[in-house]
This record gives sequence, C-alpha cells and structure tokens, in this order.
Amino acid sequence: MFTFVAMTCNLWGDAHLVEREPALRALFRTRPPDLLATQELRAGSRDLVDAELTGHDRVVDTHPGWEKQSNLWWRRDLFTRIEHGVRDVGILDPTAGLFWVRLRAGDGTELLLATVHLTWPGHPQERADGVNRRVPQVRAVIAALDELAGDGPCLLTGDVNDIGGPLWELGNAGFLDSFTALGSPSPPTHPVVPMPFSTGRGTRLSPVQSPAKAIDWLFFRGALRPRTSEVVEFFHDGSAPSDHKPVVAAFSTTVGEGANP
Repeated sequence: MFTFVAMTCNLWGDAHLVEREPALRALFRTRPPDLLATQELRAGSRDLVDAELTGHDRVVDTHPGWEKQSNLWWRRDLFTRIEHGVRDVGILDPTAGLFWVRLRAGDGTELLLATVHLTWPGHPQERADGVNRRVPQVRAVIAALDELAGDGPCLLTGDVNDIGGPLWELGNAGFLDSFTALGSPSPPTHPVVPMPFSTGRGTRLSPVQSPAKAIDWLFFRGALRPRTSEVVEFFHDGSAPSDHKPVVAAFSTTVGEGANP
C-alpha cells in the first residue's frame, strides 16, 4: 500500500494574478500536495508553482496547452514519469483537452493522473444554441481513459463546469469522487466570496450572482481508495488564491485488494 495526497486547483488564469500571488504562493508553501493538477494555467502561475514546489517535476512539452490550460506536478521522490500526452475531447478551445501523465508510484504501482476543464456554459456557442457541450466532452474523456488506463488505477481531476450530466456519466463509467466514496457530499468549490479586489455584483453575463456549487472534483477508478477529502478554505492576508477552492484528498493504492469500495 502506498499513500499520497492529491490536489486539483483552478488557478483563474491571469485574473488579478498580481493581487493573488502572495496567497497562491502561501497555499502551495503551506499545503504542498504530492500530486497537483491545475486548470486555467498561464505561464506566470506555472512559474509560481514551480518556484514553490521545488521538490516536484511537471510535464514539459511543446503542446501550448501545457502552458495555457493545464499542467500536472508530482513529487519526484515519490513518483517517476513514464509517459504523458494530450487528447482532444471536443473542448471549445484549440489548446484545451484531456491532459494526462502515467506515473510509477513508490510501491511500483502505475497510476494515470489526468485533468480536464470542460467548456464553460457561458461560451458564446453554447449561449447561441443552448446545447450542453459538457456531456459529449466527458463521454470522450471516459473513452480516452478507458484506452489509456483500462482497469488500472486512474485519477481524473478537473473543473467540470456542471452539476448534472457529466457527473452522472462519470459515475456510470465506474468513477467515484473522493467525497461520495467516503459517504459525504462535497461542499461548494465555486465561487469564492468575497474577493477584496473584485467589485460589482453578479457575473460577467448577468446581474444575478452565480450560485455556490461543487464543480471541482477528484474522481478515481481502479485500485485506489480515498482516505480523506477536503474542499480547502484558504486565505492569506485577506485574499484567496483563486475564485475556485482547491480540492484535496489522500489516496492509497490497493493493488491486490480490489477496486473502488
């Protein structure tokens, strides 16, 4: 058995990055995970994470999405990279996709770590035709993970931007989230309020405030078992690191003990 801590964190792109930088640095300095998956990554936030997680490696690749969308970090004393890649799963951004890395853990177990950021419901194409893009996207994610991971240990992280269809698809494909598996509902992960440097009311598209919702998740399948799971409430000098709360869970490998509980 091998136990590790995984975190998923939507970094909110370049929005107020200068104001948030101290809080982001404090988060990774105070709560450094063994595995980290990010969404809404930019070059500045990538370099910030590198500077704080000095004991970690990440994917280095020429595909622009590893700088502009997502990246994956792992503690180099606990994990070794075998291979990595990006799969097109129909997300409405040419640099987006399913980002994945195959790792060998300290006990020899091979683990597939992946992250995805499904299309925002406010995307102009979805607003124009009213068609939900996230269900077909997550079906493509599942098909890719079926191929890449098979029945082996698989950790899928990300921002699903939805509270219905994508979750049902993942559940019916054998994935559990780190809260459900422990008999608990997830607290909301978005939005973080108040933000001291954000003004006005409502959202970019409406004067109505976005409802609190759980859209950031750690899903798993195969010989993994969650031990704890937490939506992280973190502030530094009155500021949060992002408009999304990170999700953290401890997992143990259970090769030879069966799959999901």
